Amino acid sequence: MYNTVWTAEKAGEEGGWRDVMMPYSTELIFYLEMDQPPALPPKPAKPQQSSPAGVGGGGSNGADDGGPGGSLQDAEWYWGDISREEVNEKLRDMPDGTFLVRDASTKMQGDYTLTLRKGGNNKLIKIYHRDGRYGFSEPLTFGSVVELIGHYRHQSLAQYNATLDVKLLYPVSRVQQEQLVKEDNIDAVGKKLQEYHSQYQEKSREYDLLYEEYTKTSQEIQMKRTAIEAFNETIKIFEEQCHAQERHSKDCVERVCREGGDQETERIMVNFEKLKSRLGEIHDSKVRLEQDLKTQAGDNREADKKMNSLKPDLIQLRKIRDQYLVWLNQKGVRQKRINDWLGINGESADEGYLISEEEENLPHHDEKSWFVGALNRAQAEELLVGKPDGAFLIRESSKKGCYACSVVVGGQVKHCVIHSTPRGLGFAEPYNLYGSLKELVLHYRHTSLVQHNDALDVRLAHPVHAQPPVCR
Repeated sequence: MYNTVWTAEKAGEEGGWRDVMMPYSTELIFYLEMDQPPALPPKPAKPQQSSPAGVGGGGSNGADDGGPGGSLQDAEWYWGDISREEVNEKLRDMPDGTFLVRDASTKMQGDYTLTLRKGGNNKLIKIYHRDGRYGFSEPLTFGSVVELIGHYRHQSLAQYNATLDVKLLYPVSRVQQEQLVKEDNIDAVGKKLQEYHSQYQEKSREYDLLYEEYTKTSQEIQMKRTAIEAFNETIKIFEEQCHAQERHSKDCVERVCREGGDQETERIMVNFEKLKSRLGEIHDSKVRLEQDLKTQAGDNREADKKMNSLKPDLIQLRKIRDQYLVWLNQKGVRQKRINDWLGINGESADEGYLISEEEENLPHHDEKSWFVGALNRAQAEELLVGKPDGAFLIRESSKKGCYACSVVVGGQVKHCVIHSTPRGLGFAEPYNLYGSLKELVLHYRHTSLVQHNDALDVRLAHPVHAQPPVCR
């Protein structure tokens, strides 16, 4: 994959456009060079008690930032020498305004790169430095990287680039990620687990309601669009009839009058008025439907925005909750005690965590009953042909690192990708949360795939190699 970027070369050399090889395609990366923006008012000079930038401090870039605002090495958003791939993973699905700073790929002392989330993409911004001053472009007015970042925590970057109307709102904290579970007491950790699990469930319910509303409204919108098309065709037919009757009605009326048919004349005129009246009613109905469609489409866009805003929270809460679970498991805490914190008991069996005696005997628990390995699409269809709706198998996908689910829906075999991400397996964000294929299969035994695809209103009911159900 090649991208064209603008590079500002060294003094005395010309910059220009060039194609560069991007070794990954999971994120759309924009490298933004801040190019002759309006200058900020000069910042008041501050006394510097430490050595010039680039001397001392001993970070991975060999620089301590050495200026006002504190040490760069102590800044939670400074990640040192990490790759762009690692940065992409840390910022994936995060809200606009999320950021971190790392050592620039040039590996030159004092070179840094700010990566900022904006518009659903990662923006890479070079931090310039010269003579102990830092900034995104001339004039370099900040005494340290820490001071630069601190300034834009409160001021929009739009003054340097109009496309970056955003502040540095949410630092990706190195400290929090390294020390996520700060409590050292099992009871305290258990209470935090309970708290995060409750928040996760609440956000999940909110997202599911929005998704259900969004899916239902999307179907209604499509139906209304189809109805409007039908109205257009009907109106066209009625208009043609009106024009035809209008052209011939005058001659017909004159002829009938000459023949003394007053009643026939009245009947022709009444029918013509009824035709025009009906045309007006159809047109008014179409206008009302268009207004409803406009309102509903607006509501659907708002629901979509709300869902997108919930995704980062869902992913982060799941990640934090799982860290607490791992910590408790490592400490040897019994599962029953963990279940108590998670609220898993007889009264909440519908949460999906408990396995009844009946479910323990399901063939779904035997991966050999549904996992078929490296099978292609045609071979999967051969295995499933003639099977009832809900018959399924899981196979390795032709897409590297992913799996595929083949399932019978409406008598036909459908295929969908199972994404494998660092957060887990799933059909789509933010549902890529399952720790194993088995966990995913057991979940979708109860839950329809329609939430991911309107054409897949089916559950994973019958593993392909399990005893077939009795058809009635």
